[in-house]
Amino acid sequence: MALFFPRRREAEPFFLLQKQNLDTMKSATFFVVLASVATTLASCIDKDTYYGIDNAVETIAAGITDEDELVHFFGGVVRMAAHDFMDYDRHSDEPMGPDGCIEWSHDDNKGMWGSIWCDDGSCALTNVYKERFSHISRADFWIACANAVVRQRSIDQSLDLIDTFLWGRKDADSCKNQGDRIPTGSGCREVEDILLDSMGLTWRDAVALLGAHTIGRGHKEFTGHDGYWMPTSAESLVFDKQYYEELVSRPWRPRSVNTEIEDFFASTERTHEEPQMMLKTDICLWFDTDDHYPCCSRTNKWIEPGQNWCDVEETYSDNECSRYKRNDRHMETVSTVTEFLGGGKPNKNNEPFYKAFAVAWFKATTNGHDNLKAVGQC
Repeated sequence: MALFFPRRREAEPFFLLQKQNLDTMKSATFFVVLASVATTLASCIDKDTYYGIDNAVETIAAGITDEDELVHFFGGVVRMAAHDFMDYDRHSDEPMGPDGCIEWSHDDNKGMWGSIWCDDGSCALTNVYKERFSHISRADFWIACANAVVRQRSIDQSLDLIDTFLWGRKDADSCKNQGDRIPTGSGCREVEDILLDSMGLTWRDAVALLGAHTIGRGHKEFTGHDGYWMPTSAESLVFDKQYYEELVSRPWRPRSVNTEIEDFFASTERTHEEPQMMLKTDICLWFDTDDHYPCCSRTNKWIEPGQNWCDVEETYSDNECSRYKRNDRHMETVSTVTEFLGGGKPNKNNEPFYKAFAVAWFKATTNGHDNLKAVGQC
């Protein structure tokens, strides 16, 4: 970015201006001020920088020809930003939050280091950061990249989060035990402990943020959870409200019962080409699976006459998942999911979800930081 300085006379070049002023200012002070101005301008995120990051993400994605790898890239970028902010604990002396620091080796952070972010030159996103955007913090860069994914993969590219993006986060040099604060997908008690109590969000915010599962997938080798949240890899490249539609309409069967990776899956060899799954953290937004598990969400669904969807591999048609009672505090998640569905009949109304996601994402990505600035505020 070019630096411009006022001149006393229009014809005087800058070096003459400096010479003429040596009698009235100390040159050491002058150059300290100059360096300060240059640093401030270089660190600023204006629209060109913000959309430059967006364009870089789009360019990297355009070079990925394998659909499953593309799902991993888009989902991984959003997951990286989320794992950086989900460690925030407002009650701790070391609150963490979005600070450009992730404990990569921790089990709950596996799958990002070496494919999304790395230091050996093999990760395109890291290379772009080092070559073009290292003047801003990693924390700002990761969030801007996630914003780019959301915009590019939303319907008609309509969810542009530039107006709620703030910059100026400081990176942390270390974040010991950061991974211990990341949700594992065990259920709504965990959501309440981390997103509500530690991060200070609301149930509405939590339901909106979990909607980001509409893009990406789970990898058995990284998290133990295998499958897409959507029915196909192609649908897992779209950022929309389909997550909530799948949640309420599919017959979800328990999987890996009595293990550390308990979850649900809906796919069968006859109905799906690719595995479809949801975490207990997802299912509990609609069903009371924290207190009643294992169970099947829809016992009235049939793959074919005589074959109940809940009875594939194991029998669960006699154990339907419970719905929340009217006075249960989790009824707020049910009403929020209902709102995000956009209406009582099949529809394409993503506006309720998009609006709520923008609000929740803003809260989560600004937690723990004061004096952040809007794009172009330099």
